[in-house]
Parts: sequence; structure tokens; C-alpha cells
Amino acid sequence: MNLKFVLNILGRILLIIAVFMMTIIPWVIYFHENSILFAIEESIAIPLITGLVLILLTKGYSKEIGAKEAYILASLAWIIMGVAGSLPFWLSHTTNSFIDALFESISGFTTTGSSILTDIEAAPKAVLYWRSLTHWIGGMGIIVLTVAIFPSLRIASYRLFSSESSGIDSSKLKPKTSSMAKRLWGIYIGLTAVMTIILMLGGVNFYESICHAFASIATGGFSTKNASAGFYTPFVQYVMMFFMLVSGINFALHYGLIKGRFKDLINNIELKTYLGIIFIVGTCISLMLYFELGLPFEQAFRDSFFQVISVITATGFASADYLEWNQVSWLLIFLLMFVGACVGSTGGGIKVIRHVIAVKVIFRLFLQQIHPNRVKSIQINKKTIDEKKVHSIVTFIFIYLFIFFIGGMCLLATGLDPASAFSASITSMGGIGPGLGTVGPASNFAHLSDVAKIVLPILMIIGRLEVLSFLVIFSPSFWIGNNR
Repeated sequence: MNLKFVLNILGRILLIIAVFMMTIIPWVIYFHENSILFAIEESIAIPLITGLVLILLTKGYSKEIGAKEAYILASLAWIIMGVAGSLPFWLSHTTNSFIDALFESISGFTTTGSSILTDIEAAPKAVLYWRSLTHWIGGMGIIVLTVAIFPSLRIASYRLFSSESSGIDSSKLKPKTSSMAKRLWGIYIGLTAVMTIILMLGGVNFYESICHAFASIATGGFSTKNASAGFYTPFVQYVMMFFMLVSGINFALHYGLIKGRFKDLINNIELKTYLGIIFIVGTCISLMLYFELGLPFEQAFRDSFFQVISVITATGFASADYLEWNQVSWLLIFLLMFVGACVGSTGGGIKVIRHVIAVKVIFRLFLQQIHPNRVKSIQINKKTIDEKKVHSIVTFIFIYLFIFFIGGMCLLATGLDPASAFSASITSMGGIGPGLGTVGPASNFAHLSDVAKIVLPILMIIGRLEVLSFLVIFSPSFWIGNNR
């Protein structure tokens, strides 16, 4: 185990978090929230000093690492980042306990958007800024950011990048991993800036514009308002819908579009399926809202598509309380929680391409029943998928659903009703935010027990690392042998 390397990178990550925290101070001054200034300074000092100590103690580390270091670092990074990020919430007394602060922090960094704050607008505005910023830091991935900032990591950056960014075709990364990381962050920053400007043109002040841009582009869902997106005008909601939709698309396609590779978009089966699901489900719910609830057509369309896009991209913003809709709409929303956005996006969930491959596998099984001797490969975008990859995707979906079930059972044991328990489990794993029952869009997670508030962040991290990157470190075979 290259322990020095692991500790050195963790130190660098803590430094990055501390630097981001420094941007809270201007907001403290602007909003005259001097009562929390010392708490914010403490919050900055702790990760800053700890990070510097770790870096100084691990000078001369080797950059050669294997799978062990990469996967352990990926898991530890999100845990330590969550702990460090909880300090502004805890020390400023925005939350009632450290467990609540940790819940809010991990929910932010994993872009889940589940909250324990009962009155968001009563919280310090500088802390709410940090709350939204945690989304933005975690949306593209802290390790991807570390690779972009520290290109000197060289070959180690490839393993680190792959351990966190499983949705990106790793065969195209090596040996220019840091360049790819910089491009992804460039697109990410560009989208954030454009959305902020458009929201300001729509009458939203700079503070609220940038907070909602952070949350939309990262598909996080933290708002500065109790009513979430429902507080804002239809224009603002349409802007949020568009950028949530765009952020749920593979960022490699964004890069291809910039390069003029329009065929990549037109021929991409995942993108077409993603947009198709949104169109079909959004239209169905729109018609139900129009004919059954009697909403004006434009409002029915907007409320429906906003919630559909928010759930499938795992953003978690709400412009309406979908629990007031009919049960068919509930079911469609619940099923969307299992879909997810596109791979390589900031969206969470199982991801659309995995469902596409799983459906192709099912049809192949039916075909083989009729033609037992026929050999048919699985193809995506006219490229044959290796059978090992197909098997790993089917295994991933099975493990994902199994963990969702176990998580739901654990939450049931804490006293939650079935709808709340199982929807909280899947929204945490998928990084969605609101669920059904007592954790719906008009509610929050404050009423949960401390045990539940520990279980859910674990599910958030498992889902953010796409299950296997986290669970593999608990396998005995992982610790036996070289694994390099």
C-alpha cells in the first residue's frame, strides 16, 4: 500500500476544500453576518492546517499506484470531504448537531439535495452559499478537480480519474487525463457562468442566481428558498429545466459538440433514449394534470416536465408538490428514480445506457429461446460491447437494486413507513433528493432518527461512487495480492 500517496492526495483535497471555503467570507461581509465570521474562519483553518500537515509529512511519495490506492482514495476522499464540509454548518450552529451537519454536507457534495433544514430562509445566507457550492464542487468530482489542478500526478491521475468517473470512456483518457479533466471543468464552469447570467437577466439577483446555477449544473437541488423553484417565475423555471436537462447529458458529448462533431449527438442511443423517456413521461403527466386536475395547459406542461427532468437528472428541485398529483403520476415519478441521467454527466442514478444494455440483453435472451444456436452480440452506437462489460453492467444493476432494498429495510427498522423508507433509500443512492411519503418535495429529512441520518449518507456515497468503487474495498480478494 502506497500510504504516503493516499495521505498526500487527501491533504491536497483538504487544501482545495479550504480554498473554496474562503469564498464564504465575502458573503459574510456582504450580508453583515459577522456573528458567524469566527465559525467560518475556524472551518477554513481546520482543513487548511490538516491538509498542509499531511502534504509536509508525505514529501517524496511515489506516484506509482495500483487499484488498491485508487479505490481507497476515491472512498476516503468523499468521506473526508463530507466531514470537512460539515464544519461551516456545525460551527455556525446552522444545524442542531454534527450528525445533521454531516448529513447536509454529504448530501451537498454527492449532489443528492436531501436536507435537514426546516427553515432554509432563516439560515445564514453565507452558509446557504456554501451549501450550494458543495454541489458544484462534488458535481464533476473532487478527484477530477484534483487531477485538473495537479497534472504532475502523471500516470496516477489515470487510475484516480477512472475510479471516480466510471461514465467516461477511460480508453480515451490515457495519457492525457489531466487535459481531459481540464476540458470537462472548462465546460462545467462555462455552463455555470451562462446560466448565472441568464437568471440575472430574468430578474434574479446575483447571489440567488449563482447558488441556483451551482445546484442546477451539478444536478444537486439545494435552493435558497423554502419553496425551492416554486418561488420563482415561469421564465426562471424554464431556464432551470433547460440547464438541468443539459447537465444530465454526457459531458463528452458537450465537448464533441464544441468540436463540431454533431453526428455524435444524432447517433448517440443513450441521448435519444434519455430525451425519449423525458418526452413520454412528461407528456403523460402533463395530460393527467390538464384533464384530471384541471390545471391550465402551460402550467400542467411546466410542472410536469420540471419534475420529470429534475427527478431523472437526480437534481431534486421542485416547482410543485407531486404528492398532490394522482397515484399514476407518483408511480411514474418513483420509476424515474431508478433511471438516472446519462453516463459522464453530473446526474446520478443507474444511468440510461445501463438500462439500454439491460433491455438488449433481455431481448437477446428471448431471441435465443427461439433460435438457440444464434450468436448475437450487444451493440451500442454501432460498436460491439465486450461480453465482460455486458456482464458487469447487469451485475451492477442487480447489486444496485439489492443495496437499495437493504437500505430501505434498514430505514424501515428506524420506524419510517414503507413509502418514505424505500423512496429515501433510492433517492439517496441516486442522488435525487426528495422522495415519497414524509420525505416528499414539500417535506425534509429533519424528522429522521440519527441512525437514518447515518444510513442515508452512506447510501449517498455508495451511489456517487457507483457502488462497485466503494464496495470493492470490502472484498477480501481486494486486500490479497498486488492488484496493480
